[in-house]
Amino acid sequence: MATGGKTYLVEGDYTGWRARAIRENAECPSLSPDGARLVFKKRVSAGSDRPWRLYVLDLASMRETPLAETAGIDDQAAWLDDRTVMYAKGHDVWSVPADGGGSPALLVRDASSPVAVR
Repeated sequence: MATGGKTYLVEGDYTGWRARAIRENAECPSLSPDGARLVFKKRVSAGSDRPWRLYVLDLASMRETPLAETAGIDDQAAWLDDRTVMYAKGHDVWSVPADGGGSPALLVRDASSPVAVR
């Protein structure tokens, strides 16, 4: 959701017609295959140099973890599997562990907008 120049990650209830913001400066959430976590891009800088960073939110604890990719990623991240997130960086698709550890790894050259078909 966006309003007043800010973006929010919201939890909503369509039946009850209500919603609440759970994170500010967040965009492009993607639910993990097991339904336990969200990956999203978070605005971490007002400047144009690397304004976005990828984070995973554990929905049970609401703990937020920055991923090991430190480059500015302005993309819709997607889940490769329950342990791995993928995203476009430059003209390639990369992956990184969803637990905040490890290192980014090239997944597919000359590709963009990753999606896992299950």
